[in-house]
Amino acid sequence: MKISAIWKTERRLWQMGALILLVLSLTLTHFYKDRLLNLVIDEPLATQISPPPCNLNRTACALPIMTPVASEAPWTFSITPRPIPVSAPLVFTLTPPERVLMPHTPSAVWVDLTGDSMDMGLIRIALQQQADGQWQGTGSIPVCVSGAMRWRARLQMALTQTTLQADWIFTAPESDARH
Repeated sequence: MKISAIWKTERRLWQMGALILLVLSLTLTHFYKDRLLNLVIDEPLATQISPPPCNLNRTACALPIMTPVASEAPWTFSITPRPIPVSAPLVFTLTPPERVLMPHTPSAVWVDLTGDSMDMGLIRIALQQQADGQWQGTGSIPVCVSGAMRWRARLQMALTQTTLQADWIFTAPESDARH
C-alpha cells in the first residue's frame, strides 16, 4: 500500500509540474508573442518615427533619425510633381544625408499609400536605390469620387534590427484653401 501512495504522490507532482509549465508557457507567450513571432519569421520589429509637420504638396519633408551616440542630418522624403495630382505618374524620393551611420543603411525602402478619410485599399510603391544614393519609385493615386481626399503616405525603411515607419498626411488633389 505504501508503494501505491508514493506512486500517486509522484504522479500528482508530475501533473502539477506539467500544469505549471503550461500556465507559464501560455503567460509568456501572451506577453511576448510579438517578439517570439519575430524570432520565428525573422522579421524585425517596426519603430514608428514622428516627423516634424510638413506639407508634401509644397516641399520635401524632413525625417530626422537620431542615435544615442551621434545624430545624422535629416533624411528627406518627397512626392513630385507638386502639388500632388491624382491619376498621374508620381515620383517618390527618399534622400539620405551626406553621411549615413551604418545601422541606418536601409536594405529596402517602400511607401504604403492608404486613404486617411476613406478606404481606398493599399497602394505599395517599392523604392529602388539609385547610383547617387537616393531611393526612388513611381506610382499614382486614384481619383476619389468625392473630389479632394486625405491620403496617408507611410514610408518604411528596413534596417538591420527594425523597420522605421514615418507617416505624412496630404490632400490630393490639393484644394485652393491652404492647409
